[in-house]
Amino acid sequence: MKGFPWLWAAVSAVGMAVAAACGGTTHTAASDAGVDAAMQVESGPAPTPDAGACKPCTTDAECGSGSLCGELGGAMICAPSCDTSSQCASDATCTPVNNTSGGQSGACVPRAGICGQGGIGDAGAPDAPMMCGTLVGPNVAAGCPCPSGRTCSANGCTYGNYCNTSTSTCQPPPIGCGTPGMAYDGGVAPTGTIGIDGGAVSRLYFGVVGDTRPPNEDDTSGYPTAVITKIFGDIQALSPRPPFIISTGDYQYANPTGTQGAIQIGYYLTARALYSGLTFPTMGNHECTGLTNSNCGAGNPDGLTNNYNTYLSMMLAPIGQTSPYYELDVNAPDMSWTAKFLFVAANAWTQTEANWLAAALWRATTYTFLIRHESARGSTAPGVNPAENIMQQHPYTLSIVGHTHTYQRSGPREVIIGNGGAPLSGGVDYGYGMLSQQADGSIAVDMLDYTSGLADSSFHFALNPDGSPAQ
Repeated sequence: MKGFPWLWAAVSAVGMAVAAACGGTTHTAASDAGVDAAMQVESGPAPTPDAGACKPCTTDAECGSGSLCGELGGAMICAPSCDTSSQCASDATCTPVNNTSGGQSGACVPRAGICGQGGIGDAGAPDAPMMCGTLVGPNVAAGCPCPSGRTCSANGCTYGNYCNTSTSTCQPPPIGCGTPGMAYDGGVAPTGTIGIDGGAVSRLYFGVVGDTRPPNEDDTSGYPTAVITKIFGDIQALSPRPPFIISTGDYQYANPTGTQGAIQIGYYLTARALYSGLTFPTMGNHECTGLTNSNCGAGNPDGLTNNYNTYLSMMLAPIGQTSPYYELDVNAPDMSWTAKFLFVAANAWTQTEANWLAAALWRATTYTFLIRHESARGSTAPGVNPAENIMQQHPYTLSIVGHTHTYQRSGPREVIIGNGGAPLSGGVDYGYGMLSQQADGSIAVDMLDYTSGLADSSFHFALNPDGSPAQ
């Protein structure tokens, strides 16, 4: 799943150091941490960081020539722009970061740390030739076309990505070819049944599929059909197979007044049909207007967009839901444990939803999972801060989010799983999450790589029912 297993943790660590040293997170109103628009960077050597580097910013103009304003771990800072690590100083590495336009650009991030805090290791291309089936490493000549005006590695890719010679596209290095991976063990197969109204099973065991959408608006021909088809096929083939799946939003990227959203969601549903269990989705910002700060629904500023109505009719109506926020209850047959799954619609937020969430959290259950599209850092989404304020008043096990197209443990009780086919960020491969109730009652969280089918051995954690770390 992660080509460089240290990358997500390192970038997060650097980002937190930056946030501490350079000020808090700055968001633009139209920002979308998941959008991967065309990258606008200059070719040629990047300048050495100057006094303007590692300073808070909101626009590239604040950073000077040859630098950009990018996000690391939630903080927007100035950094030299780049395509490959060879354009950076010897003590820095080229890392993809979210830029101010909502896309991604390469930034030279010092390996020894920014503002004197936290290093991130060496992301340079390996000295030995790296091959993994049809995937070719950075230092081997391959057929991936280098974008015009960009500086690429020998394989035609940027950021140390691998060239998939079967599709002539670039992707992060896969687990299982020189990167940590292991066969996933889901434990004993659960017994019981889950329906649209919930159900009873012998133990909790479910999958999580992240963001799935094309790179650009109305780019229906670029919908990641092959990726999401393989993900659902792989989950169907798991032994044991999970009885249900939850998904973290963004199933389309379409003009909110157009008709492409329905076609794109149709592609998603065709792939989802490969899985024989039920899938319970949460709403993303692309199910409204596409902007992170959008707010849809009757009486809300963005109203009833075509994308919103399509999501309600095609994805929620088949599971008996008429509201973008809802609850799923799953219990042990003997009621020895109870669990509730609360699907929060941060882009269809109302006071009514706030009241529902508070009431649902007041009702005691052994486990409580909150599924929302944006993470706690996505504060421009109308429902994020209000939901977080309510959540802090109640016990819960884990918040499962997407929006950023990577996976990472983004907080003590929050995990981002957004790598379900949308353009990737953060040095990970496509895949999905698996959550499994252990014999001691804890919930184990793992990520599986869609290329190799292996679990990322560097990404595994477990939480007790109250959200505290399991021993």
